[in-house]
Amino acid sequence: MLISMTIIDIIQISSVLFGTLLAAPLIVSKKHKKRMFGLSAIATGSILAMIVQLNAGLYYFFFASAFWFLNSALAMRKMFRTNRKLS
Repeated sequence: MLISMTIIDIIQISSVLFGTLLAAPLIVSKKHKKRMFGLSAIATGSILAMIVQLNAGLYYFFFASAFWFLNSALAMRKMFRTNRKLS
């Protein structure tokens, strides 16, 4: 028997993969590039989670994901500026 998956299911699984499994080990790295990649994975996972949450009508969770997206975007901006000043 085949498992039937919709695009929303695929987006939800991708959100978990990007937002937690991929980002968690990279975000604690001491290397700049790995941390930037981890922050971008959090941002990607947050955007994918927001799509799923809007589709399901979970508006409070949407704002929580938007909070994580904004935090990761601000952290990437700060790291980019710090790295540019050091160079």
